[in-house]
Amino acid sequence: MEREGASQGRRGPWRTSTWKWTARAAVSAILLGWIATRVDWRQIGKLAASARPSWLGMAVLFAGLSTPITSVRWRILLQVLELPLSFGQALALGFVGKFFNAILPGSTSGDFVRIYYATRAFPGKGAMAGFSVLYDRFLEGVVLLVLGSLLAAAFYPQLAARAVLRNAALALFLLTLATLALVPILLHYLARGRLRLPGLGKTAARFEKALQEILTAVQLYRKAARANSIAAGLSVLAHGSSAALLWALMQALRLELPFWLLVTTMVVVNVAVALPVSISGLGIREGALLYLLGSFGVSREEAVAFSLLLFAVGLVWSLVGGIVYLYYRANPADAECGRRHNR
Repeated sequence: MEREGASQGRRGPWRTSTWKWTARAAVSAILLGWIATRVDWRQIGKLAASARPSWLGMAVLFAGLSTPITSVRWRILLQVLELPLSFGQALALGFVGKFFNAILPGSTSGDFVRIYYATRAFPGKGAMAGFSVLYDRFLEGVVLLVLGSLLAAAFYPQLAARAVLRNAALALFLLTLATLALVPILLHYLARGRLRLPGLGKTAARFEKALQEILTAVQLYRKAARANSIAAGLSVLAHGSSAALLWALMQALRLELPFWLLVTTMVVVNVAVALPVSISGLGIREGALLYLLGSFGVSREEAVAFSLLLFAVGLVWSLVGGIVYLYYRANPADAECGRRHNR
């Protein structure tokens, strides 16, 4: 039974249906095929081959730096809910999440894997533990939108000179404002009190219990001003490492491009890549960069080379996550801690 449980725990329930995976793979293939007919692949190969190795090494380093930062952030948010998780476990799940982000649709699929393992670590408070992952990702996204909007506002005169970039900046402003406006409304309704579901039986009772756990988590997070501030600060630091990654890749390819433009553009691209319509954002990332950077004079070949190198650098740590996943086992001590806190 123990061996069977361990095997089941390692496989997990994140297998998407074949037709969904095939459809999203088709989207990536179609977009990449469309791009392939509009670029000179020999030139892209020359650009990639001439990339400076030292700067590529720096890019790989910065790409991996965000995972320890976000692992610390998640642990802080779990502690608000009185759910203890070791840093080693959080870090391992962070890398496992990177692995599944690379092979499943969208760039946030790995979060569902973390949710699965979090619910196993705290079986009595599985919904609350799973919600911490969503809240962690949501907080990171809000910070990204705010930072991107502030940067776009600071350099709006330069962006406004080009219609494509101006429209992208305006869309970013609207999305940020809508998010900031909806957050207090959503929190208000979630924190109003108990929720009861119609129907009888164990299924309705389980769903009601899960909803009550989520409501409790929302109330705890609303009161945790210090933890939220620290988590937001760590999000800024994680995004800073991502910005350093972009800067290192820009130097590796010798791109003459304003750094602020690249960072602002990547905020818009990351929002698009997060949509679960392709495999790890392939095709969407390349098309968006080709479209946005092209309006600033960057050649199609340079934009595609930059995008593919960005994907390759991230893939390095995704492969590390795959190795961690092969040997990962849930720590019984963490599960036991969860049981003690659930009593």
